[in-house]
Amino acid sequence: MKNILTTLILLIPFLVISQNNIDKCSNEKTYENDNYVGCINDEGNPDGFGIMNYENQDVYEGHWKNGKRNGLGKFESSDGYVYEGSWESDVKKGEGTSIEKKDSKIYTRKGIFKNDQLIEGTKVVDNGYFLTSFVVTYKSYIGIVNNEINLLSGPGSGFEIIKNLIPGNQLFIISDKPINDYYNVIDIVSNEEGYVHKSFVELANEVEINEVNDLFKFAGKSESLTSSRIEAINSSEKPMTLILGGSTWLFAPKGKWFINVSPGYYKIIVSSPNVIPYIEKVEIESGKNYKREYVIIEVEK
Repeated sequence: MKNILTTLILLIPFLVISQNNIDKCSNEKTYENDNYVGCINDEGNPDGFGIMNYENQDVYEGHWKNGKRNGLGKFESSDGYVYEGSWESDVKKGEGTSIEKKDSKIYTRKGIFKNDQLIEGTKVVDNGYFLTSFVVTYKSYIGIVNNEINLLSGPGSGFEIIKNLIPGNQLFIISDKPINDYYNVIDIVSNEEGYVHKSFVELANEVEINEVNDLFKFAGKSESLTSSRIEAINSSEKPMTLILGGSTWLFAPKGKWFINVSPGYYKIIVSSPNVIPYIEKVEIESGKNYKREYVIIEVEK
């Protein structure tokens, strides 16, 4: 009987986020003693750009989607904590920077956030005398389910169940750093992303990271030195998922996305049903746009 090995071959470039020409509104509304000024939807929830002054003196200024912080925004707490960057469904997700004062020290975290935690970037500690810098990163592994478990939509038992997993199922462990004891994973068969408790997964082989600067083709000068555009193309007949900067893009067969990113180094994960995900690392240079093509080929083994 023939065994089919699906191989992901990467060929071309990639992404950008712009917040110009923001529509600002002057609607005023109170939500349980929290005062809001900005855009609202037909249901009366914050939607678009707005400022929320919370009862406890915390402030959020930025974008909303149906009552939840979503998009770019800045949060300042009454105790001095600040986060400025990307949000999704009320949690920090994507590029951002946080500043926290604790025990006479100042902690500055900058990079990619997911589920309110910095997963890749730098952490700088200022104790008042000198600065100490740490690199924050993660490794990815193939994991084997060791008991029946649910794949959940978030890192906790209270989140929605995506599907049931049985012993022997193969998972792609996106990060070996669990959140609340839950691994962020991709089910290799279905290509569905979710979370499983770490006690139900055995780590197997580490998945290597491929340096692919030469596969990201120059596609012209960018309009801004602080933002580059990546034209990512799925040249296959299979659906594809791309994870970059804490965000996820779903590609139809032969589909493409234009993605806006800030210059810097990025780790990119590309996956498809019944495919072991592929990890690549690339430097996006200031002032440049890129094009990147991905091809999924089934090889008989």
